[in-house]
Amino acid sequence: MAADAASTPDARHAAPLAPLPGHRHVDTPWWQELWRRHAHITTPLRERGLECDIEFGLSAYVVRVSLPDGSYLLISPPQEPSSDRPPGDPEGWIATREHPDDQALLEVLYDSALYADPGAAQRPEARHGGSAQPLIEAIGHRLAQLGLLPYPVSPTANQHAAPATPTRTPACRSTPARTPGPGSTTRPAPPSRTSSYATTPPPSP
Repeated sequence: MAADAASTPDARHAAPLAPLPGHRHVDTPWWQELWRRHAHITTPLRERGLECDIEFGLSAYVVRVSLPDGSYLLISPPQEPSSDRPPGDPEGWIATREHPDDQALLEVLYDSALYADPGAAQRPEARHGGSAQPLIEAIGHRLAQLGLLPYPVSPTANQHAAPATPTRTPACRSTPARTPGPGSTTRPAPPSRTSSYATTPPPSP
């Protein structure tokens, strides 16, 4: 499809790519541009059999990754405070794992964001900032541990990345809330999760 042609021009992959999302926005220019800007995140995950989509969070775009057990990953910059950096090129990445039928599951797999609050604990990966490779390696390592990786981790992935552990997101950080797609059902998010995704681009200034 056009989105794949734009983001992966050489079309050389170690494994077949997971399919593109099935919604109507896939063929729109604005969504294809967002897909292109996030190809360095989505392509390595799709090479491992994981379906990805791009959605809008509280203040920035989010890569949503469907997992075989019904859970999903949300990969995005910090949602608060908002940033002026372009989509796909943040100062840091946050990746969390959640499940629509288990509101208690909120696992932080990766957090390389730097926080202005001096009391906020910085994780070791904060030194990587907005680099995508350590993010992908950490995600692959953790999903392999959980048995949720359809295809094996790339041989170049860092097999010694520190495993993620379930943790509560500190109050100074914001995890994007979300709304299920058409036809899906899920329980309402707890009060601490605030906003929902839009399926259309934000209004122009």
